[in-house]
Amino acid sequence: MRNITPLRLTYLTGHTHQPIEAVFAFLSNHENYQNWYPGVDSVTSLDEAAHGSVGKAYLETLKMPGGRLQDIRIVTVFSEPPHRFMTQGDFAPLLPQMTFELKPASDGGTDMTWMFHTRHTSLVRRMVARLVFGPILRRQAIQAMTNLTGLLDRQPG
Repeated sequence: MRNITPLRLTYLTGHTHQPIEAVFAFLSNHENYQNWYPGVDSVTSLDEAAHGSVGKAYLETLKMPGGRLQDIRIVTVFSEPPHRFMTQGDFAPLLPQMTFELKPASDGGTDMTWMFHTRHTSLVRRMVARLVFGPILRRQAIQAMTNLTGLLDRQPG
């Protein structure tokens, strides 16, 4: 199999007044995802591993178009607290990879960079991911970043 770099589908930045350690703790606990990402019905831990640790697994249930529910297994594959973490999902049509990069901001808060990629190596599947899922993910991610920064900024700090 060829070693092909994942194809980026979305790239967003945001800022919160919360300190980087608090933001990392919140984001790396994927169970919080259902509180800010549109279309996520539920997220449940599948094991006793610590949130944010490599290998931590979750079951994420998404509301698909038409109301159908789709279960996706999500695993933390990289974690560098409090600066960066990455998850990957087993949803075959997309093979999603989500990355958050966090940096301390001059105001004591946190600057966030958030990316979604597809891990497909087939040119056809990459194009389908970009053309079909890209616009959906971008719309959802824009709303999600607004939800996320609002939620974090309302937390006691």
